[in-house]
Amino acid sequence: MQQMSGTLLNLAVYLALVALGAFLGSRPALRARPLPWLGRFQTAALLLLIAALGAELGANEEIVASLGTIGLTAFAITVTSMIGSMLAVHALRKYLLHMDALGRSPQEAAREDAQGSGEKVHVDHSLTVLIVVTVAAGMLAGYFLLPAAVTAHCSTVINFGLYLLLFLVGLDMGRQGNMIRDIRAAGFRVLLVPLAVMAGTFLVTALAGFLLPLPLGPKDCVAAAAGFGWYSLAPTLLAPYSLTVSATAFLSNIMHELFSIVAVPVVAKKLGYIEAVALPGATAMDTVLPVVVSATCDRMAIYSFASGVVLSLSVPVLIPAITALPF
Repeated sequence: MQQMSGTLLNLAVYLALVALGAFLGSRPALRARPLPWLGRFQTAALLLLIAALGAELGANEEIVASLGTIGLTAFAITVTSMIGSMLAVHALRKYLLHMDALGRSPQEAAREDAQGSGEKVHVDHSLTVLIVVTVAAGMLAGYFLLPAAVTAHCSTVINFGLYLLLFLVGLDMGRQGNMIRDIRAAGFRVLLVPLAVMAGTFLVTALAGFLLPLPLGPKDCVAAAAGFGWYSLAPTLLAPYSLTVSATAFLSNIMHELFSIVAVPVVAKKLGYIEAVALPGATAMDTVLPVVVSATCDRMAIYSFASGVVLSLSVPVLIPAITALPF
């Protein structure tokens, strides 16, 4: 309960920071200025946050020790859950919502193309390489170089870096001047995305439990994947059910966040913007939100934040429900 109340407080803070940034960015005095430093500042802040995250993980002996024992199972659950969510959201976008790869309805695409404002996928591969290198360097530094007195403050750096990034994302959205229009255009579709993520995740991880030679069965695989990247809460909820599943879920959800940071730009280019939103799961509302916006467009911030919120709120409901199933 305490973790859940903390999550709700974090949601309020995240939303307030994005709203504040959007309000300030929409002011004529700021909209009239080019602010060429804004994008570079966002990139620098993102890399600092990712480096701190990597250092914190590298300094965590429990994570490092788990890599050799349950790492392969956690890896399989992570990959299958991400593939399942991606495929389900791809089918949703293409066949039910009839949106294009840029996340636009036919009417929105026609209007933007007629106005000459059609968006292009602007994946920066150099940024993707930087992200991979930064995560790896952070983990190696946390494991081999940084003393415990330094890594103990990584969570503080991550929190304040995240606050800064969310504010900058809101500022950029406000400067575009399309925030209210984007919210109205998104409508109910933002709620369908996390539902598709849940369906795809559960279906494919259950199949992995049936078909792959894993030590966990379908039910346990689904339970571990139901954290959707929330590595602090999911293992806590699973500990009374099974310590093995809890440890697997912990490592799997850590991998989920890290793999999403790397994969989002590639998925945005190869499949589509909405599919990129689906990958991070619960972290689409916080840590990975700036990566999603950087790899897609400001309009996807609405989808990403809403998807992350719904998935985060579902975790404390779904995990106990799954573990209570009579099989």
